[in-house]
Amino acid sequence: MRTAFLGAYGYGNLGDELCLMEALRSFPTDDAHAFSVRPDWTRRCVPGLAGCFGNGGEMLALQPRRVVFGGGMFGVTEAFQAWMPFLVEAEAAGAEIHLHNLGVAWLLRDLGWLDDAARGVIRRAASFTVRDYLGVERVAEAGFGRLPRISLFPEADIPADPSLADALLPRDRKLLGISIIPMPLMRDCLRHEAALVRALLAEFAGHAVVPVVSTIHVDSIFEDDLVGCLEVLRDFLPDAEIAAPALTDRAHWRAEMTPARLKGLIARCDTLVTQRKHNAVHAIGAGVRVIGLHPLEDNSLRRTFVALEHRLPPRSRCVGLLPT
Repeated sequence: MRTAFLGAYGYGNLGDELCLMEALRSFPTDDAHAFSVRPDWTRRCVPGLAGCFGNGGEMLALQPRRVVFGGGMFGVTEAFQAWMPFLVEAEAAGAEIHLHNLGVAWLLRDLGWLDDAARGVIRRAASFTVRDYLGVERVAEAGFGRLPRISLFPEADIPADPSLADALLPRDRKLLGISIIPMPLMRDCLRHEAALVRALLAEFAGHAVVPVVSTIHVDSIFEDDLVGCLEVLRDFLPDAEIAAPALTDRAHWRAEMTPARLKGLIARCDTLVTQRKHNAVHAIGAGVRVIGLHPLEDNSLRRTFVALEHRLPPRSRCVGLLPT
């Protein structure tokens, strides 16, 4: 069955491509096509794709028999606005529609896209799942006319590829993974809560640091995990050894990193300190202790910990930081 997968693919966030890998497992097909702004990168990250398309018209031209709308934080107003007209057309042409594993944002700002045609697609969809409890609440308050089931981050079970970890990481050292997003709010929180962060990291004196870079975004200079990790090392762990210097090389990251290889790196860590939710998901799936570190006013990481509470490795926790 030819299947079209819709998500935020190709933008340089391996968490989204991880969701595509999970969607391919949930909707197996030998003729899979995915939206991507960088097809070569998406196809390298996600084995099994037959091809990619760049817009809704190209998707409809493929005449898919099934459309899977998902891909990480795709349950947002902008995604619904952009793709719902094409979902309506695809369904009218006979395609089976699935709303899958959605991360749902606050939707009440603009529900202009939610017309009778959109409600019909949602009502008739062959499946409708969101990844956490808050997603159900947001769908309900937006008045979709149908409540979804909860998927609880099934991408946590994507197998790790240990090849990069085996090639780069020492086996005789304690390893601390670090993943921080250098957004202005997070930088402000780290400055304001510096004493708390130093106290948290004091436990890991003597650990070698694994830079866990899951995003180098094609559009946003603030969505660059390499910058975030290096800033934390500069400000809080200036004497720490970097376990694998190649992981600070952008060209190496673009050429070698995939979602499965990233999970392989995280699986070798003794502890991961992360602001990225899908790096937390990797750690939880691999049984690695994870400490979430995030601005308190942003619930994205916190809701991930709540959804996966039943799988949290021992001594894992989520720590919220206040800005100035």
